[in-house]
Amino acid sequence: MIETDLHLEPNEASDLCRALPPDALARNGWDRAFATVLDEAPAEEALALLVHAAGAPLDQGWEARRIRTDPGKAAGRTEDAEACARRGGFVYLLGSQFGKKAGPLSPRRSWIARVSEAELEAAAGGSRAHLEVARLRFGLHRAVNDALAAAAVELIPLGAGGRAAYVDATIARGAEGGKRWAGRVTSADHPINVEAADFRADGRLLLGLRYPVTAEGHPLLVEIADPEALFAEPDAVPRGGPVWWLDDAGTPEAPVGFRALDGSGDDVFDAVVGDLDAANKSATVLEDHPEGGRAESEHRRFSLPLTAGGGPVASELVHRFGDVRRVEGVALDHEGHAHYVIDEEGHVALRTLVVE
Repeated sequence: MIETDLHLEPNEASDLCRALPPDALARNGWDRAFATVLDEAPAEEALALLVHAAGAPLDQGWEARRIRTDPGKAAGRTEDAEACARRGGFVYLLGSQFGKKAGPLSPRRSWIARVSEAELEAAAGGSRAHLEVARLRFGLHRAVNDALAAAAVELIPLGAGGRAAYVDATIARGAEGGKRWAGRVTSADHPINVEAADFRADGRLLLGLRYPVTAEGHPLLVEIADPEALFAEPDAVPRGGPVWWLDDAGTPEAPVGFRALDGSGDDVFDAVVGDLDAANKSATVLEDHPEGGRAESEHRRFSLPLTAGGGPVASELVHRFGDVRRVEGVALDHEGHAHYVIDEEGHVALRTLVVE
């Protein structure tokens, strides 16, 4: 495992995905480029590019570049970027759809955004890229909860603390404030924490949930049928699709949720799974479920059938991280090497698993 530290103070990286086509890499003297999103920042300040000088050894030649973007009217109205993915010449960013550790759920975290790779390349050189932002106002929350209900998946029970902090408090806030999103969160819902995303081969958006998980502690994936509609009609509730779970990852005693997701374009995915929330940070999820802080992070690989309508999926263990718990992103390069970002204070910790 090769270790590289890249400085992007004061934020830490929350995900990783491949970026830029081969011609763009060649123009800039790079052989690899990864987009990463930075937490605790609005969407327009959450994007960075990690680039590697062509021909340099993998433990050298890395550089981190912040990407300046213009989000238009959405400036300052989003927060908590947690996932990124690439498709069709765009890099997509996704908010967690969750809330702070003590609740309630936050509409500022309910968003999706995208930037073209052409503008991303230009912004790496110092210009400002246009960032298209769709503020979803709990639309994904509603779609995911409806999909979970339709699939009749038995979920980890919602504890009293989570119900009060995330569900009841959000419903009350919407009603008392006359919010446009009032009614999208209901008493039967689970709060959702989206920390992983990628696209299936046919363009469906695949969301990896850190929370909730199944009653047996397995991590959940939920499909969104028409992701383009999120930008065309951000106020509409998108159509949820099949629900999947890795039935050989996690247990009731040490449940795991998705932390990162990277697709190869043919419905084969690499994923990082790990604990349900960070320990020692007064997280409501762990107050209700102390067992949710026990699991170590793992890199797993799995494939999804194109025609099946959800259900259990088998996965292959690629790597265990041991004492390294806060693994936030994974992306494979053109040579099959796995690159990870680790959540460390004030900088981006990049780790590369070299496959001989």
